[in-house]
Amino acid sequence: MKQKNEFRLTTWLKRLLIYFIGLYLMAMGVVFSSRSGLGVSPVGALANVLYQIFKTGNLAFLNLGNLTTGVYCLYILAELIILRRDFKPAMLLQLVASVLFGQLVNLASSMLSFLPAPGSYPLQLLYLLCSIPLVAGGVMLYLSPNILPTPGEGMALAIGKKTGLPVSSGKMIFDCSMVVISAAVSLIYFHGLVGVREGTVICALLVGLCLRQLQKPFQKRLLHFVEREDKVALALQVASGYLLDNSGKPKIIVTIGREFGSAGYEIGKRLAEKLKIPFYDTQINVRAAEISGLPLSQVEEMEHHMERELTYDFKNAAYAMTNGSLSPEERLFVAQTTVIREIAASGESCVILGRCADYVLYDDPNCFRVFIHARPDARIKRLMAKYSLTYEQAEQQMKNTDASRARHYKRFTGREYGKQVYYHLGLDSGMLGVEVSAEMIRQTLSTWCEVRGTHPLSTLEPGNKQ
Repeated sequence: MKQKNEFRLTTWLKRLLIYFIGLYLMAMGVVFSSRSGLGVSPVGALANVLYQIFKTGNLAFLNLGNLTTGVYCLYILAELIILRRDFKPAMLLQLVASVLFGQLVNLASSMLSFLPAPGSYPLQLLYLLCSIPLVAGGVMLYLSPNILPTPGEGMALAIGKKTGLPVSSGKMIFDCSMVVISAAVSLIYFHGLVGVREGTVICALLVGLCLRQLQKPFQKRLLHFVEREDKVALALQVASGYLLDNSGKPKIIVTIGREFGSAGYEIGKRLAEKLKIPFYDTQINVRAAEISGLPLSQVEEMEHHMERELTYDFKNAAYAMTNGSLSPEERLFVAQTTVIREIAASGESCVILGRCADYVLYDDPNCFRVFIHARPDARIKRLMAKYSLTYEQAEQQMKNTDASRARHYKRFTGREYGKQVYYHLGLDSGMLGVEVSAEMIRQTLSTWCEVRGTHPLSTLEPGNKQ
């Protein structure tokens, strides 16, 4: 018991440390952007405009930090009005985060008081650009322990929940509303834009993008330090209670990864016919759409069109700023993974095409992993015949699809797509053809079963119930 208590104390101390550092970095970012004179991010725009109004008066207590706390309290009130009965008492803890953050802004203001006022536009822009990685890094740190959310995060979630829109849309509505309100206050008092300018737009566009870039090298290490799993892994735990099957059931699952145009679909289907077992491809999408709540048309579109990394990061920046919301792509991955785990847990033998199934079932002792490739010229020729394309069209489609699949696989598994070390068997279908490739997989699978001494291939013959 003592060890357990010590473990929990150490864990919470680490989480609190990271949380405070994160909030302080955010506070420093707010101070840098405020001093730039070009505006701050939308969530802090109103507080900054009010600070510009009051800083020339005798109301010393109305400093940037205290005004930030006051505006954040207004956000909490707005959450209460929006959510009404759905507003949980625990959400009032955002008040603690608001007061703490406001005081850290005051502390950062004092510590950065030595900075000269920017006398030129390039120096103003430099201050603003310094603020962006500070805020992004602070958000990454403060979110990692998942202790207390700030009202900015809460407002985006509240709007999304009330309207039924994605969190990204909720954040956009919130950001635009705050920019409009802040600009209106500035115009009324100053008859011009003061405290909310082009820097506000720049911050809105770049902070989330910068956060996504920082998360790639640091997020896993950070979560490991605070002893937490990322939100995709947590969502998978909630979505499925699947346990790897080590019970020795007569079950074999063949997963097939493939290059585009290498006839992976045809080979997988032929193999399933030879073994008299189900073949799973688009059926997984139907069930995944039900689990994720995404329309089937959107699921199919995302499968065929996976954005480039920068586009993906930009579109999903809002989701990176919350602990509880998954982007549509993350929801789809969780849903497809859940379906694959349901299939594996059912005890039936089958062939599964794509969808990171080799990664999802990597530790399942009954999973046989295959990757099918072919020379580019052979794949281009196949695509030309299958889709009636010109050589140039087939070549471009092949390159785009391969790159898209590799990005998706790397994004959710951290692995290099098609790297042979992750597979039991690799085949050149351009040299072997569909029938020979399917037969070679069957023969290798039979040998694999015999070497392991379990799950003989005879259990897959007709008349043997799975």
